[in-house]
Amino acid sequence: MSTDLRRLSDRTEIVELLSGYLAAVDDKRLDRTVVTTTFAADGRIVRPNGAAVVGHDNILESQSTSFARFRATHHVTGDHLVEIDGGTARMRANLTAMHLWSPEESDSHSLETHFLAGGVFDVRATRTGSGWRLTEMALHNTWRSGTGVAAMLATR
Repeated sequence: MSTDLRRLSDRTEIVELLSGYLAAVDDKRLDRTVVTTTFAADGRIVRPNGAAVVGHDNILESQSTSFARFRATHHVTGDHLVEIDGGTARMRANLTAMHLWSPEESDSHSLETHFLAGGVFDVRATRTGSGWRLTEMALHNTWRSGTGVAAMLATR
């Protein structure tokens, strides 16, 4: 495979790791297979508040609990900038995300039942024998709007 073709193939695989993971979250099909085919064994998610979740089991448990609060989510990423250096890579991607609270999590006194967030993913990846895997997925929020954000941040 030519160097240019390899670079495009690697870039596509890395972008699809993030897109596939977020699709699984939005489709409510996050499971062990999704986590192990997305993250390295010691992979980590760093939340906007700086808290890190490390390892397949912890990622699956934490993310499943976190997203159970929502009846629906919709994550859209774009402007993926991927830098590959041999067997490691770094990606920057913009995020806009909609979160619709489940009825039991909604504030009955609020006219809104959702919150929106925008930010930037800083993603690190490594090439393994099974393809690329994420070693770190950090989200840096730029803005938030809607209801329940303060309560959500207090419980993390």
